[in-house]
Amino acid sequence: MAEASPLIEDEFAQRDDMGLQQLTEKTETEDQAFAKYLKMLLIVVPLIGLVFAVGTYFASVYLLGGKTILATKFSFIKEYQLSYIFLAVWLVGYTRTSLSLLANAARAGARLDRPDQHVYKIMACSGPMKDAPYVLMANTGAVGRFNRVQRAVFNTDESMPLFLMNTVLASGVFGPVVLVPLLLYCYGRLTFAVKYKNSLKERGAGFLPSMIGEKWMEGLTLFSAIKGLFF
Repeated sequence: MAEASPLIEDEFAQRDDMGLQQLTEKTETEDQAFAKYLKMLLIVVPLIGLVFAVGTYFASVYLLGGKTILATKFSFIKEYQLSYIFLAVWLVGYTRTSLSLLANAARAGARLDRPDQHVYKIMACSGPMKDAPYVLMANTGAVGRFNRVQRAVFNTDESMPLFLMNTVLASGVFGPVVLVPLLLYCYGRLTFAVKYKNSLKERGAGFLPSMIGEKWMEGLTLFSAIKGLFF
C-alpha cells in the first residue's frame, strides 16, 4: 500500500507548559464528552450496526437466494437456545464499548491528545523537577511515526478478540456474506495504520471503514440473537 510523504508537524503546537492540550473556551469537559460518547457509542452506533444487519438479512433472503438455509439455521438456533450465545457475546462487546466511553470522556477532561494512552509524572515533591512537564509520547519524526503505527497495532489488538468472536458467530449464520464486513474491516485497519503512521490527523480515513465493518459484524450477532429469541 503506497504511503504519502509524512507531514511536518510541530510537536509543541497547541500544548501548554505541561504538555497537555491548551485549555480554551472550546475545550470539551469530561461531562460534555461523556454525554457525546454515550449517545454515539451506546445508542447510535449499535443501531447503525443493527440496521446494516437487517439489510444483510433481507439481501440474503430476497437477493441471494438464502431464504431456505437461513430459515433452517434460525430454526436450529431457536430450538437449541443458541440465541443466548449470540446475546452473551454481544453484551460482552457492549460492556467493552462502555469502558471505552469512560476512557474517552476522561481523556477529554485530562486534555490528553492521541496517541498517548497514559500520562507519566516525575514524582518529585521538591527541587528543580517538582513542576517538570508530564512525560508523554514523542509524536514527530521517525520516533513519532513508530509510536503512532504501534498504537494502531495495539488498537487493532484490543478489538481483535471480540471481532473474531462476532465473525465466527455471524459466519455460522450468514455464511460467505460476512466477507463483506470482514474485508471492509481489514481494509480499514490497514489504512488506519498507514495513515496514522503518517499523521495523527489522517487516521480517520481508515478508522471509519474499520468501525463500520466491526459494528456491522456486531450487528449481525445481535440480529441473530434477537431473531432466534423472538421471531
